[in-house]
Amino acid sequence: MKGLLLIGGLATRLLPLSKHLAKSLLPVCDRELLHYQVTALARAGIGEIVLACGYKAEQVREYVEQYNGLTFRISSELEPRGTAGAIAQAAEYLDGDSAVVLNADILSDVDISKLVAAHTAGRRPATICGYAVADPSRYGLLRTTADNQISAFNEKPDGVSIDEKPYINAGLYVLEPDVIAAIPTGRAVSIERETFPQLIAQHGALTLYPHEGLWLDVGTFESYFAANFALLARRFTLGDNALWAERDDAAIFKDLVYLHKSARLGAKVDLFHKVIVMAGCRVGSTVRLENCILMPGARVGDNCALSSCIVGPGYEVAPGSIIQNTLLVRDEEPTAFFPSATEV
Repeated sequence: MKGLLLIGGLATRLLPLSKHLAKSLLPVCDRELLHYQVTALARAGIGEIVLACGYKAEQVREYVEQYNGLTFRISSELEPRGTAGAIAQAAEYLDGDSAVVLNADILSDVDISKLVAAHTAGRRPATICGYAVADPSRYGLLRTTADNQISAFNEKPDGVSIDEKPYINAGLYVLEPDVIAAIPTGRAVSIERETFPQLIAQHGALTLYPHEGLWLDVGTFESYFAANFALLARRFTLGDNALWAERDDAAIFKDLVYLHKSARLGAKVDLFHKVIVMAGCRVGSTVRLENCILMPGARVGDNCALSSCIVGPGYEVAPGSIIQNTLLVRDEEPTAFFPSATEV
Protein backbone atom coordinates (compact mmCIF):
# COMPACT_ATOMS: atom_id res chain seq x y z
CA MET A 1 0.00 0.00 0.00
CA LYS A 2 1.35 3.40 -0.98
CA GLY A 3 0.20 6.94 -0.26
CA LEU A 4 -0.61 9.44 -2.99
CA LEU A 5 -0.98 13.13 -2.17
CA LEU A 6 -2.60 15.32 -4.82
CA ILE A 7 -0.82 18.67 -4.58
CA GLY A 8 -1.34 20.17 -8.05
CA GLY A 9 -3.35 23.32 -8.64
CA LEU A 10 -2.76 27.05 -8.70
CA ALA A 11 -4.77 27.79 -5.51
CA THR A 12 -6.33 30.88 -7.10
CA ARG A 13 -8.68 31.39 -4.14
CA LEU A 14 -5.60 31.88 -1.96
CA LEU A 15 -4.04 34.62 -4.06
CA PRO A 16 -1.91 36.61 -3.46
CA LEU A 17 -0.37 34.41 -0.74
CA SER A 18 -0.24 31.41 -3.08
CA LYS A 19 2.00 33.41 -5.43
CA HIS A 20 4.74 32.89 -2.85
CA LEU A 21 3.83 29.68 -1.02
CA ALA A 22 2.46 26.31 -2.14
CA LYS A 23 -0.99 25.71 -0.67
CA SER A 24 0.08 22.42 0.89
CA LEU A 25 2.78 24.30 2.83
CA LEU A 26 0.40 26.73 4.52
CA PRO A 27 1.17 26.52 8.25
CA VAL A 28 -1.71 25.48 10.49
CA CYS A 29 -0.71 26.17 14.10
CA ASP A 30 2.91 26.29 12.93
CA ARG A 31 2.92 22.97 11.08
CA GLU A 32 2.46 22.74 7.36
CA LEU A 33 -0.77 21.26 6.03
CA LEU A 34 1.32 18.65 4.22
CA HIS A 35 2.92 17.64 7.52
CA TYR A 36 -0.42 16.54 8.98
CA GLN A 37 -1.14 14.37 5.93
CA VAL A 38 2.33 12.80 5.81
CA THR A 39 2.11 12.06 9.52
CA ALA A 40 -1.31 10.42 9.13
CA LEU A 41 0.04 8.13 6.42
CA ALA A 42 3.18 7.29 8.40
CA ARG A 43 1.12 6.54 11.50
CA ALA A 44 -0.82 3.98 9.42
CA GLY A 45 2.44 2.30 8.41
CA ILE A 46 2.57 3.78 4.91
CA GLY A 47 6.17 4.80 4.33
CA GLU A 48 6.21 5.22 0.55
CA ILE A 49 4.45 8.38 -0.56
CA VAL A 50 3.99 9.76 -4.06
CA LEU A 51 3.51 13.51 -4.41
CA ALA A 52 1.52 14.52 -7.49
CA CYS A 53 2.80 18.09 -7.81
CA GLY A 54 2.14 20.88 -10.23
CA TYR A 55 2.45 24.48 -9.11
CA LYS A 56 5.51 25.21 -6.92
CA ALA A 57 6.62 21.58 -6.96
CA GLU A 58 10.17 22.55 -6.04
CA GLN A 59 8.99 24.03 -2.72
CA VAL A 60 7.29 20.74 -1.91
CA ARG A 61 10.33 18.71 -2.97
CA GLU A 62 12.59 20.73 -0.67
CA TYR A 63 10.12 20.50 2.20
CA VAL A 64 9.88 16.68 2.30
CA GLU A 65 13.66 16.31 2.48
CA GLN A 66 13.36 16.83 6.25
CA TYR A 67 11.63 13.47 6.80
CA ASN A 68 13.73 10.47 7.76
CA GLY A 69 12.49 6.92 7.30
CA LEU A 70 9.96 7.83 4.59
CA THR A 71 10.38 7.55 0.83
CA PHE A 72 8.98 10.28 -1.42
CA ARG A 73 8.64 10.23 -5.20
CA ILE A 74 7.52 13.20 -7.26
CA SER A 75 5.02 12.95 -10.11
CA SER A 76 5.22 16.25 -11.97
CA GLU A 77 1.92 17.53 -13.34
CA LEU A 78 2.92 20.00 -16.05
CA GLU A 79 -0.69 20.86 -16.87
CA PRO A 80 -3.94 20.31 -14.94
CA ARG A 81 -5.30 16.78 -15.43
CA GLY A 82 -8.13 16.68 -12.91
CA THR A 83 -8.10 14.46 -9.82
CA ALA A 84 -8.21 11.12 -11.67
CA GLY A 85 -5.87 12.38 -14.39
CA ALA A 86 -3.26 13.23 -11.75
CA ILE A 87 -3.68 9.74 -10.26
CA ALA A 88 -3.19 8.14 -13.70
CA GLN A 89 -0.07 10.20 -14.30
CA ALA A 90 1.37 9.11 -10.95
CA ALA A 91 0.65 5.41 -11.60
CA GLU A 92 4.20 4.67 -12.71
CA TYR A 93 5.41 5.53 -9.20
CA LEU A 94 2.84 3.34 -7.45
CA ASP A 95 4.41 0.14 -8.79
CA GLY A 96 1.08 -1.63 -9.24
CA ASP A 97 0.15 -1.29 -5.56
CA SER A 98 -3.09 -0.16 -4.00
CA ALA A 99 -3.05 3.49 -2.94
CA VAL A 100 -4.47 5.71 -0.24
CA VAL A 101 -5.18 8.97 -2.06
CA LEU A 102 -5.52 12.30 -0.25
CA ASN A 103 -6.36 15.75 -1.56
CA ALA A 104 -3.60 18.02 -0.26
CA ASP A 105 -5.92 20.87 0.78
CA ILE A 106 -7.78 18.84 3.42
CA LEU A 107 -7.12 18.98 7.15
CA SER A 108 -8.75 16.06 8.94
CA ASP A 109 -8.24 13.57 11.73
CA VAL A 110 -9.28 10.57 9.63
CA ASP A 111 -7.57 7.40 10.91
CA ILE A 112 -5.94 6.01 7.77
CA SER A 113 -5.57 2.56 9.35
CA LYS A 114 -9.32 2.33 9.89
CA LEU A 115 -9.98 3.64 6.37
CA VAL A 116 -7.78 0.89 4.91
CA ALA A 117 -9.41 -1.74 7.14
CA ALA A 118 -12.86 -0.67 5.93
CA HIS A 119 -11.65 -0.96 2.35
CA THR A 120 -10.33 -4.47 2.93
CA ALA A 121 -13.55 -5.55 4.61
CA GLY A 122 -15.68 -3.98 1.87
CA ARG A 123 -14.03 -6.07 -0.86
CA ARG A 124 -14.78 -3.47 -3.52
CA PRO A 125 -12.41 -1.75 -5.96
CA ALA A 126 -12.63 1.63 -4.28
CA THR A 127 -13.49 3.12 -0.90
CA ILE A 128 -14.47 6.76 -0.46
CA CYS A 129 -14.31 8.60 2.83
CA GLY A 130 -17.59 10.45 3.36
CA TYR A 131 -18.17 13.40 5.65
CA ALA A 132 -21.65 14.47 6.74
CA VAL A 133 -22.47 18.15 6.22
CA ALA A 134 -25.63 20.21 6.50
CA ASP A 135 -25.27 21.72 3.01
CA PRO A 136 -23.61 19.45 0.41
CA SER A 137 -24.22 21.78 -2.54
CA ARG A 138 -20.53 22.82 -2.76
CA TYR A 139 -19.33 19.23 -2.84
CA GLY A 140 -19.94 15.86 -4.43
CA LEU A 141 -22.80 14.07 -2.69
CA LEU A 142 -22.52 10.35 -2.00
CA ARG A 143 -25.82 8.51 -2.31
CA THR A 144 -25.56 5.76 0.27
CA THR A 145 -27.34 2.64 1.48
CA ALA A 146 -27.99 1.56 5.06
CA ASP A 147 -25.02 -0.84 5.01
CA ASN A 148 -22.42 1.80 4.08
CA GLN A 149 -22.42 1.23 0.34
CA ILE A 150 -22.22 4.07 -2.17
CA SER A 151 -24.89 3.61 -4.80
CA ALA A 152 -24.45 6.86 -6.74
CA PHE A 153 -22.29 9.94 -6.92
CA ASN A 154 -23.82 13.34 -7.60
CA GLU A 155 -21.43 16.22 -8.16
CA LYS A 156 -22.63 19.43 -6.46
CA PRO A 157 -26.32 18.50 -6.15
CA ASP A 158 -29.18 21.00 -6.02
CA GLY A 159 -31.05 19.22 -3.26
CA VAL A 160 -30.95 16.31 -0.82
CA SER A 161 -33.70 13.97 0.24
CA ILE A 162 -34.75 14.47 3.85
CA ASP A 163 -34.49 10.69 4.31
CA GLU A 164 -30.76 10.43 3.64
CA LYS A 165 -27.67 11.58 5.49
CA PRO A 166 -25.79 14.03 3.26
CA TYR A 167 -22.30 12.52 3.03
CA ILE A 168 -19.95 14.46 0.81
CA ASN A 169 -16.82 13.24 -0.89
CA ALA A 170 -14.16 14.06 1.71
CA GLY A 171 -11.23 13.80 -0.71
CA LEU A 172 -9.74 10.60 0.77
CA TYR A 173 -9.88 7.30 -1.13
CA VAL A 174 -8.44 3.83 -1.26
CA LEU A 175 -8.06 2.55 -4.82
CA GLU A 176 -7.16 -0.90 -6.08
CA PRO A 177 -4.48 -1.18 -8.80
CA ASP A 178 -7.04 -2.10 -11.48
CA VAL A 179 -8.92 1.13 -10.84
CA ILE A 180 -5.76 3.19 -11.23
CA ALA A 181 -4.68 1.31 -14.36
CA ALA A 182 -8.07 1.87 -16.03
CA ILE A 183 -7.99 5.68 -15.77
CA PRO A 184 -7.37 7.19 -19.22
CA THR A 185 -4.00 8.86 -19.65
CA GLY A 186 -2.94 11.93 -21.56
CA ARG A 187 -6.01 14.01 -20.75
CA ALA A 188 -7.93 15.56 -17.87
CA VAL A 189 -10.16 13.08 -16.03
CA SER A 190 -12.59 13.91 -13.20
CA ILE A 191 -12.76 11.25 -10.52
CA GLU A 192 -16.17 12.55 -9.42
CA ARG A 193 -17.82 12.78 -12.85
CA GLU A 194 -16.12 9.93 -14.68
CA THR A 195 -14.16 7.40 -12.62
CA PHE A 196 -16.49 6.83 -9.67
CA PRO A 197 -19.75 6.73 -11.68
CA GLN A 198 -18.17 4.19 -14.04
CA LEU A 199 -17.03 2.02 -11.13
CA ILE A 200 -20.51 2.10 -9.60
CA ALA A 201 -22.04 1.12 -12.94
CA GLN A 202 -19.59 -1.79 -13.27
CA HIS A 203 -19.62 -3.07 -9.69
CA GLY A 204 -23.00 -1.97 -8.34
CA ALA A 205 -21.58 0.00 -5.41
CA LEU A 206 -18.44 1.27 -3.71
CA THR A 207 -17.53 1.18 -0.03
CA LEU A 208 -18.28 4.18 2.17
CA TYR A 209 -16.03 5.02 5.10
CA PRO A 210 -18.04 7.54 7.18
CA HIS A 211 -16.07 10.16 9.10
CA GLU A 212 -17.56 12.44 11.74
CA GLY A 213 -14.47 14.02 13.28
CA LEU A 214 -12.50 17.04 12.12
CA TRP A 215 -12.62 17.77 8.39
CA LEU A 216 -11.88 21.10 6.72
CA ASP A 217 -11.35 22.00 3.09
CA VAL A 218 -8.55 24.58 3.37
CA GLY A 219 -9.18 26.26 0.03
CA THR A 220 -9.91 29.88 0.97
CA PHE A 221 -8.50 32.35 3.46
CA GLU A 222 -11.69 32.04 5.49
CA SER A 223 -11.38 28.24 5.71
CA TYR A 224 -7.63 28.51 6.37
CA PHE A 225 -8.37 30.86 9.25
CA ALA A 226 -11.00 28.46 10.57
CA ALA A 227 -8.66 25.46 10.31
CA ASN A 228 -6.09 27.07 12.58
CA PHE A 229 -8.58 27.80 15.32
CA ALA A 230 -10.43 24.49 14.92
CA LEU A 231 -7.17 22.65 15.56
CA LEU A 232 -6.34 24.93 18.48
CA ALA A 233 -9.80 24.36 19.96
CA ARG A 234 -9.27 20.60 19.75
CA ARG A 235 -6.00 21.00 21.64
CA PHE A 236 -7.99 22.58 24.48
CA THR A 237 -10.70 19.93 24.47
CA LEU A 238 -8.78 16.76 23.48
CA GLY A 239 -5.23 17.46 24.66
CA ASP A 240 -2.45 15.78 22.68
CA ASN A 241 -4.77 14.39 20.00
CA ALA A 242 -3.61 12.65 16.83
CA LEU A 243 -3.26 15.87 14.84
CA TRP A 244 -1.63 17.93 17.55
CA ALA A 245 0.58 15.06 18.74
CA GLU A 246 3.15 15.69 21.45
CA ARG A 247 4.76 19.09 20.99
CA ASP A 248 6.34 21.61 23.31
CA ASP A 249 7.10 24.41 20.87
CA ALA A 250 4.23 26.66 21.85
CA ALA A 251 2.40 28.19 24.78
CA ILE A 252 -1.38 27.97 24.69
CA PHE A 253 -3.55 30.35 26.67
CA LYS A 254 -7.24 30.58 27.39
CA ASP A 255 -9.66 32.06 24.86
CA LEU A 256 -7.95 30.40 21.85
CA VAL A 257 -4.61 32.19 22.05
CA TYR A 258 -1.46 30.44 20.78
CA LEU A 259 2.11 31.73 20.97
CA HIS A 260 5.12 29.92 19.51
CA LYS A 261 8.01 29.80 21.95
CA SER A 262 10.29 31.62 19.50
CA ALA A 263 7.90 34.58 19.14
CA ARG A 264 8.65 37.76 21.06
CA LEU A 265 6.15 40.27 22.49
CA GLY A 266 6.77 43.82 23.65
CA ALA A 267 5.28 45.46 26.73
CA LYS A 268 1.54 46.01 27.09
CA VAL A 269 0.51 43.60 24.33
CA ASP A 270 -3.16 42.61 24.40
CA LEU A 271 -3.92 39.25 22.76
CA PHE A 272 -7.69 39.29 22.81
CA HIS A 273 -9.73 36.28 21.66
CA LYS A 274 -8.55 34.03 18.82
CA VAL A 275 -4.95 35.01 18.24
CA ILE A 276 -2.22 32.80 16.76
CA VAL A 277 1.37 34.08 16.75
CA MET A 278 3.61 31.65 14.85
CA ALA A 279 7.35 30.99 14.87
CA GLY A 280 9.76 33.89 14.71
CA CYS A 281 7.14 36.62 14.98
CA ARG A 282 7.89 39.93 16.67
CA VAL A 283 5.18 42.10 18.19
CA GLY A 284 6.01 45.60 19.44
CA SER A 285 4.79 47.41 22.54
CA THR A 286 1.23 48.62 23.17
CA VAL A 287 -0.27 46.38 20.50
CA ARG A 288 -3.76 44.88 20.45
CA LEU A 289 -4.46 41.77 18.36
CA GLU A 290 -7.97 40.42 18.05
CA ASN A 291 -9.10 37.57 15.79
CA CYS A 292 -5.71 37.48 14.06
CA ILE A 293 -3.14 35.06 12.68
CA LEU A 294 0.51 36.09 12.41
CA MET A 295 2.28 33.67 10.08
CA PRO A 296 5.98 32.78 10.59
CA GLY A 297 8.34 35.72 10.75
CA ALA A 298 5.64 38.41 10.71
CA ARG A 299 6.35 41.66 12.51
CA VAL A 300 3.98 44.18 14.08
CA GLY A 301 5.31 47.58 15.08
CA ASP A 302 4.55 49.54 18.26
CA ASN A 303 1.12 51.06 18.94
CA CYS A 304 -0.79 48.93 16.42
CA ALA A 305 -4.34 47.56 16.57
CA LEU A 306 -5.22 44.65 14.28
CA SER A 307 -8.62 42.99 14.11
CA SER A 308 -9.66 40.05 11.87
CA CYS A 309 -6.36 39.98 9.99
CA ILE A 310 -3.92 37.46 8.57
CA VAL A 311 -0.36 38.79 8.47
CA GLY A 312 1.69 36.79 5.97
CA PRO A 313 5.20 35.38 6.41
CA GLY A 314 7.79 38.08 6.95
CA TYR A 315 5.33 40.95 6.53
CA GLU A 316 6.10 44.08 8.57
CA VAL A 317 3.16 46.11 9.90
CA ALA A 318 4.22 49.74 10.31
CA PRO A 319 4.09 51.28 13.81
CA GLY A 320 0.80 52.99 14.63
CA SER A 321 -1.23 50.99 12.07
CA ILE A 322 -4.92 50.35 12.72
CA ILE A 323 -6.10 47.56 10.38
CA GLN A 324 -9.11 45.29 10.23
CA ASN A 325 -10.53 42.62 7.89
CA THR A 326 -7.35 42.44 5.84
CA LEU A 327 -4.87 39.90 4.50
CA LEU A 328 -1.34 41.34 4.42
CA VAL A 329 1.23 39.67 2.17
CA ARG A 330 4.74 40.95 1.58
CA ASP A 331 5.19 42.72 -1.79
CA GLU A 332 1.43 42.54 -2.49
CA GLU A 333 -1.50 44.92 -2.11
CA PRO A 334 -3.68 44.37 1.00
CA THR A 335 -6.61 42.01 0.38
CA ALA A 336 -10.03 42.19 2.05
CA PHE A 337 -10.68 39.26 4.38
CA PHE A 338 -13.88 38.52 6.34
CA PRO A 339 -13.71 35.48 8.63
CA SER A 340 -17.05 34.17 9.82
CA ALA A 341 -17.84 34.63 13.49
CA THR A 342 -19.38 31.12 13.54
CA GLU A 343 -16.41 29.19 12.13
CA VAL A 344 -15.06 28.11 15.53
